[in-house]
Amino acid sequence: MRKTSFGTMRTLLEKNGNIIAEHLTFENEGWGHSHDLWEICYITEGQGIIFVGEKEVHVKDGDVCKIPPNTNHWMKPEPYMEILLVYSNQE
Repeated sequence: MRKTSFGTMRTLLEKNGNIIAEHLTFENEGWGHSHDLWEICYITEGQGIIFVGEKEVHVKDGDVCKIPPNTNHWMKPEPYMEILLVYSNQE
């Protein structure tokens, strides 16, 4: 597990040097970024907002949010959020 500007990040599964799944905790708002793959976000605890392009997706524990490849996105906890992320070339 490593500390980040938004909370913590832990790699759960890696293949050929690429991260496949990770667990993130958000205590602070993240920053805008994008990936070449789909990012499937499963909210495991808490609630917040996932900004996906121009959309605001309000999420809470148990929700799933799919972020398309090459789409700017970031997360904002309200006040705390844990997410299981899976990266895939398929939706």
